[in-house]
Amino acid sequence: MTIDPVRLCAENAAGWHASWLTALGLRSEWRHPVWRALDAPPFIYWSAITLAPDAPESLVCDAHGTVCDSWSVLRLASCGFGERDRDGFEERAREPWFLRPAAVLSTEERQPELKVARVSTPQQVAEFESVSVRGFAGKDDSVQTGTLHPASILADAHMTMLIGRVGDEAVAAAMSYRSDDALGIYGVTTITSARRRGYASALTRALIDPATPMLLSPSPEAASMYRRLGFEQVGELRQWHRP
Repeated sequence: MTIDPVRLCAENAAGWHASWLTALGLRSEWRHPVWRALDAPPFIYWSAITLAPDAPESLVCDAHGTVCDSWSVLRLASCGFGERDRDGFEERAREPWFLRPAAVLSTEERQPELKVARVSTPQQVAEFESVSVRGFAGKDDSVQTGTLHPASILADAHMTMLIGRVGDEAVAAAMSYRSDDALGIYGVTTITSARRRGYASALTRALIDPATPMLLSPSPEAASMYRRLGFEQVGELRQWHRP
């Protein structure tokens, strides 16, 4: 039986979200054909994800925050939603789903100055969270430790987090989540001063399992990098947001 690649992406994304919400002490539920957060999550997380193309709008119409319309088929404007991403940008409401079939990963020149470390301690989780915030928001941004990525995530063996360091400084981060049929990559970021040196690609390569289908949803800026690693677009999601 052929598995719908978008369904594969949506189910893995739901698993990743559920894992982080559990670590944050927040409730969520899988009620086919939708995953939903029952408690309001931090803004970086979706509050609902459709898991089938025929998911009825009624199952998410009462949600708040950002809904991931995995097949871009919902019409939620009548429920008070606008087509916007988590940060409120209309131009980024749509994102591609990328898939990399199980395949050997070609070799690539390594960056000898970059040291990749797997996160395994609460202190490293805090470091991971810090560099993630600086990578996505800006070098002077910060959050209280555990606000987005608490150390309790270490209890979930499905989650892998990596930090890229140059010397003693954390400059990049990335993570993956393993579901039954695929491995999803999330949160790949590099701080501004360390970009365009191949660090994001190096961390992504470190997360790729050649024996497993790989999934992600890239930003426009990163799409070409992922294509070089063997990813191809298999669908498009649409984000709906309301406060």
